[in-house]
Amino acid sequence: MRGGIAGSAATSAEKLPKTGGSPLRLRPSSVQKSTLLLVLGISSTVAAGLGLGAYRYGPRSPVVEGLFLGEQRVPDEGSPASWLARRQLDALGWEARFHHDGEVVETSLGAIGVEIDVQASLDRAGEVGHTGSLSRRVKEASLARQGQVFVPLSFWIDEPKARRFLESIAPRFVVAPVDAALDLENKRKIEDVPGRELDIDASLAEMRAAKFEDGVVVRLVTRRVPAKVTALDLANVDVTKVVSSFETSFSLFGSGAGRAVNIRNAASKIDGVVLPPGAMISFNDRVGPRTRENGFTLAPEIQGDELTDGIGGGTCQLSSTLHAAAVYGGLEVVQRKGHSRASSYTKLGLDATVSFPLVDLKLQNPYPFPILIHAYSPEPTKIRVEILGGAPVAKVEYAYGVGQSYDFVRRITVKEHFPPGKRVRRQKGVPGYDVTSTLRISYVDGRVEERRWYSGYRPSPEVFWVAPGYDEANLPPLPERAKGVEGRLEEDEIPTETASFPVSQPAPEPAPAP
Repeated sequence: MRGGIAGSAATSAEKLPKTGGSPLRLRPSSVQKSTLLLVLGISSTVAAGLGLGAYRYGPRSPVVEGLFLGEQRVPDEGSPASWLARRQLDALGWEARFHHDGEVVETSLGAIGVEIDVQASLDRAGEVGHTGSLSRRVKEASLARQGQVFVPLSFWIDEPKARRFLESIAPRFVVAPVDAALDLENKRKIEDVPGRELDIDASLAEMRAAKFEDGVVVRLVTRRVPAKVTALDLANVDVTKVVSSFETSFSLFGSGAGRAVNIRNAASKIDGVVLPPGAMISFNDRVGPRTRENGFTLAPEIQGDELTDGIGGGTCQLSSTLHAAAVYGGLEVVQRKGHSRASSYTKLGLDATVSFPLVDLKLQNPYPFPILIHAYSPEPTKIRVEILGGAPVAKVEYAYGVGQSYDFVRRITVKEHFPPGKRVRRQKGVPGYDVTSTLRISYVDGRVEERRWYSGYRPSPEVFWVAPGYDEANLPPLPERAKGVEGRLEEDEIPTETASFPVSQPAPEPAPAP
């Protein structure tokens, strides 16, 4: 049977016509038709089911329903972009804390230039339920509706603004290094101690890596600042050799008592300072503010054209002594300002006034070897500054010339609290001078260098304090160089006297001044 059916089939096939040399395809039998229709039907049903699932469970908006963006659920109604823009404004007030070594700086995200990146946040949210295979999208959409999908917010940093913020708080984290020094009086070394400063770039990198939220904490990074003078520098100073020195005198009595305290206190702060080759000393940086907390006391100081009591009066005598030692040592005088009036404790042109923090004296070591500043009192009424570290490298000659001098006036001030008939000469009058200083440095190697600088000293009035109703006829006669009483002179009575003083001769001796 099987062979007969096969034969009949084969016979039927052999009788089929041919067209164009190719046999015609057999037409499916009824059984084959039924099988094909069943397969197609199943496929259509599956496809329809998947399509219905995608419609019912897949996302139908840019952000899937139920998604949490930045710990908050995206509202079903309205624009996600508008909702996130409102959150962006709120986030500007979020608190941010910067900390280092137990110190915390509190601010806001807006103050440091950080805000929500609306577009980047929406792009991240839009990836959920919209990328990958159909089954993955359906699954992510389903999890989102169950409140199980959380997308973090994206932020952007205005780096110039962030850098300005870090620069503004940087001084709070500065610890100045301590230079090594020699305590010659007690014969001991003071070791150097490194300092620190805020590392702006590294701290900015910490900001970039932070996960921003309300109350975010950002770590600040500092870096080590080495001392300018180390213990090794001390070992190279030859304290047995004196480059130069200068000495001035002061009183221990009356108004001089306070000045003596301040001079010695300031001297203790610069004594033992080492300057390596090319290094510079700032008097104000070393001595610090003139406050009681820093060891200073009340003493006369110049205010305007009169002496008055102030904290730190007399400190200028030390700065002038240091300046004179530096001049005779051939050091570079980087910054110096003369007094407004001539000083009695040093030659004209060698004085140097200082006032913390603006008016400073700065000196630089020009030599190839380190030098040490030794400031001390060889006697109770003297202050001496020595520049140690090497033998004198040059012969130094200093001279000054007065191009013009100016007379002073007598000032009479009534003091209501004075008893009748009382008078006090508060201040001696001092002429003013225009002074040109000349320094000639003849080095041992044959080089000769000349330096010049100008100092202008205003005349200071002779001041009398008198009781109300005091008879001015009882005042002593006007002293030499006094041109009259202040307020009673005509303009044509104010002559300008030109004086010519050879550089080898001093001008008339001025009155005491800080």
